[in-house]
Amino acid sequence: MNEQDLKRAFEDVVVASSPPPSMDPGRALDAAREARSKRRSSVIGALVAVLVVGVGLGSAFALNQTAVREYMTGAGPSSSSWPDGQTDRTARNGPQADRANRLLEELKGVVPAGYDAPQLKYQDPKYGGGDMQRTQAQLASDRGQVPEVWEYMADTPVRKDGKVGWLLVESSTPNRGLPAEPCALARTFWGMGGECQVYDVKGLKVGVVQRNTSGRDQFDKWATYRAQDGQIVTIAQDDKHLGGGYPELDVPVFTEQQLAELATDPRFRVGG
Repeated sequence: MNEQDLKRAFEDVVVASSPPPSMDPGRALDAAREARSKRRSSVIGALVAVLVVGVGLGSAFALNQTAVREYMTGAGPSSSSWPDGQTDRTARNGPQADRANRLLEELKGVVPAGYDAPQLKYQDPKYGGGDMQRTQAQLASDRGQVPEVWEYMADTPVRKDGKVGWLLVESSTPNRGLPAEPCALARTFWGMGGECQVYDVKGLKVGVVQRNTSGRDQFDKWATYRAQDGQIVTIAQDDKHLGGGYPELDVPVFTEQQLAELATDPRFRVGG
């Protein structure tokens, strides 16, 4: 089992068995990059065993994300080893967190007329009544790597006539480890993949996944764009909100072309 297989398996277990953390469960698996070394192969083997037998790791992750990340990376808590005094990958305040919060405001600002983007609560009991509108800023690169790679995420329910869908934007600083070809890049989003087509937006090439074929119940469609400065933006949508417990929208909020146009919008490139 390689790192990508592990990441997908962990995402599926966490989504199925526990309330969502403050970001997509799969992003926490970025912390497992350090597990590539042979020294940590036994740790990863143990994690896979937990996933296979279904021993409540999802619930443990939801209750103590930091502890699970430390388990996966083999690292104990040390505020000095993370930027800006953080205790793990997540920036909960300061300029990085502010960028994620600003991203949410930009996302709410593009919701079309006739829809609103309210802060709702999960109705599905498995999700514990948490907020459905969330932000996240996290260090995606390995500790000490230069330049650092930061990822910012914001997502919100979108509502019309009592029916609720899902919009998400993810923006990252330049990441040379990801593919350059638009569809190959789009298929890296949360490791899901799908049927993709390259769209042209005023000469800019955007990979748009028009149908999620991963078998995971997360987002129908998304558009991913790498800007000339290297920053990467993904705009994703679904007619329903996973775990929300609300009736799903009758039609998608945006067309594929509109998703592509939003992905190229400079307002979503908040990294720096």
